[in-house]
Amino acid sequence: MKLIDDATVRRLLDPAAAREAVDRALRHFADGQAAVQARVRTIAGPVKLSTMAAVDLGGRVAGAKVYTTIAGRFRFVVLLFDAESGAPLAVLESDAMTEVRTAAVTAVAARALARADADTLAVFGTGIQAGSHVRALAGTLPVRQVRVVSRGDARDFCRRMAEATGLPVEQAGTRAALDGAGLVVTATRSATPLFGLDQLAPGAFVAAVGSTLPGHAEIGADVIGAARVVVEWLPQAREEAGDLLLAAEAGAFSWDSAVELGAILTGRAPGRTRPDEIFLFESVGIGLEDVACAAEVWNRLSSERT
Repeated sequence: MKLIDDATVRRLLDPAAAREAVDRALRHFADGQAAVQARVRTIAGPVKLSTMAAVDLGGRVAGAKVYTTIAGRFRFVVLLFDAESGAPLAVLESDAMTEVRTAAVTAVAARALARADADTLAVFGTGIQAGSHVRALAGTLPVRQVRVVSRGDARDFCRRMAEATGLPVEQAGTRAALDGAGLVVTATRSATPLFGLDQLAPGAFVAAVGSTLPGHAEIGADVIGAARVVVEWLPQAREEAGDLLLAAEAGAFSWDSAVELGAILTGRAPGRTRPDEIFLFESVGIGLEDVACAAEVWNRLSSERT
């Protein structure tokens, strides 16, 4: 069994490779070729240990993401097994993988659900996930400009994103950032909604990735009530997606109306049917995505050796 460090993961798992690995795995899940374990958190004092597991028969792998949370900091590993022999294949450091795979899932959803002419991206936040989403979406869709909303000075972030993508990236206020933006990403720790429905462009695709706590909501009930809601896996969303939980409590949203992304990818549920439809992709993360990305790294590393 091999230990694969973060540097190797970062070298082998580019955003496009992660996107295609996640896309395949979600299709396997929708086809009944994969199974997912809900996130389990074990807490003692200041230490939280979380696990997220999956079996992907279509990809011939099984595995689990395991990570600690201490003083608000996360450290991740993925354990990867061969699903045919049961043999352990590798332990992968996964800080870099988590950064890439979260944005890869959003890119899969945006490719399936965003308007074809969506060329302006509004990003709320300037952290690791905000940056990974700018890079992933710029490499997936015909993005021409990026607007960044931040409570602080975002000039350094904008400069780095412009260098990474070759696109104009500028800081803007909420209303200016959302004006005509067909792509919107919220990657913050906000506990209250960041914008209202009246500020969104018709047909916008919104990816909410920052809040995974039941009492927090980056997206308000007015937006959720007007949007078609798509999630990775309904049981996990019902436990962790604060935006949706609070909207359901307010009577603005029914869980029966939400669909899983894999169902749309495989044609079991319709995608966009009108140019003015607003889509909300509520992402909390599932272990299948990590296992799929770990398998991609393993396969690429194995190919290098042959």
